[in-house]
Parts: sequence; structure tokens; C-alpha cells
Amino acid sequence: MKREYVVIFAQFGLIVLLVYGLSAEYRSNAYQQDWISSNAPWLQYFVNGYLAAMLLGVFIGGGVLLGADYWRNRNKKTSLRTVG
Repeated sequence: MKREYVVIFAQFGLIVLLVYGLSAEYRSNAYQQDWISSNAPWLQYFVNGYLAAMLLGVFIGGGVLLGADYWRNRNKKTSLRTVG
């Protein structure tokens, strides 16, 4: 498994964490809810928690795929031994 994949996965995890924090702040801040509803109503769909939940699902799925790739490559490297 390449180190770049792990770095990209960690960066995506940080983005998910920041989006979740923004969503949590939006849900608890009445002033922010009022401002967004009057200035950018289309943004309400993204900050009310749906985007954070979707990104968390993608993050978990990506972690499963990254782990499966790691185990597959690990088993390939140990099973290819030369005899002689």
C-alpha cells in the first residue's frame, strides 16, 4: 500500500471532521441558521448534517477498502518466496 493513499485518506478524515463540526455548530447556533436561511438558503441542505453523514459513510467505506488493499498486498508479498 502506498504511503500517499494513507495521507490522502487522513486528509479526507480531517475534512469530514471539519464538516461535522460546522454542521454541529449550525444546528446549535440560531443566529447562523437565520443568516444562512436569509442569505444562502441552498446551503442549508449541506450544513444540516446530511453532508457530514454522507462523508462519514464514504470515509468508513474508504477505510474498509484501504484495509482490504493492505491485507491483500501483505499476503501477496509473504506468499511469493523463491525456493532454491
